[in-house]
Amino acid sequence: MKVSQKEQLKTRRKLIAAAVDVITEKGFKAATMREIARRGEVSDATIYNYFPTKEKILVAYFEESQLTTVEILKDISDFHTYTLQEQLHTLIETKLEQFLPDREFVAIAFERAFQTPVVSKSEMANSRAMFIEVVSDMLDAAIEAEEIPEQPYQGLLPELTTDLYLGILCYWLKDDSERFTRTTQLLDKSLDLVVSLLQSGVVVKALDIVSFLFRQHISSLLDNLAASPIKKVIRKRPFMEPPHE
Repeated sequence: MKVSQKEQLKTRRKLIAAAVDVITEKGFKAATMREIARRGEVSDATIYNYFPTKEKILVAYFEESQLTTVEILKDISDFHTYTLQEQLHTLIETKLEQFLPDREFVAIAFERAFQTPVVSKSEMANSRAMFIEVVSDMLDAAIEAEEIPEQPYQGLLPELTTDLYLGILCYWLKDDSERFTRTTQLLDKSLDLVVSLLQSGVVVKALDIVSFLFRQHISSLLDNLAASPIKKVIRKRPFMEPPHE
């Protein structure tokens, strides 16, 4: 009997949830695909139709998390009225709130996915691309509304923002302060600095200065090269032989 897409999605999510429980309880190495299948209420063979390895389940967890985040933000009816800083803050806070029930698992998954070569960058690329797409939309909307000026290397900003988010996530996983107040402070201060720089155009001005100095330096260097006499090429004596008379 053919399984519907809806049923497949349901089973996939059950297996991800089962993996969260098993890996949290036993650790990544000790957790087995057989135990995850049993918790997910599928046969030992069926789980491999969904995930060939435990690493693939980690990748799927982060991808599912990103899809959920987008749906949560879309459900905020006035989200488009938020400032850029408020939108980025809500995005990262939403991610952390999602991870909170699975914090121990996320710490394990984060280490495997981002700090070791077990899960390759190409496997995590889709999850990262999904996050970058969300950030890009926020930045583009802020530029369209003239909240921030157009930025040089605009395509690089979402990448840098994603790295900032990963840094905050890493900090949050180690934060033992009550209600994660230190993480909240870091998030507030980081976004305040980033958005202030974007709004002020400091990044644009700084890059303009660097570009100007670079062009002047290259121009000066080319002039010096053009004015320099061509040096005669002198042949060296063979290695480890006495000098010529």
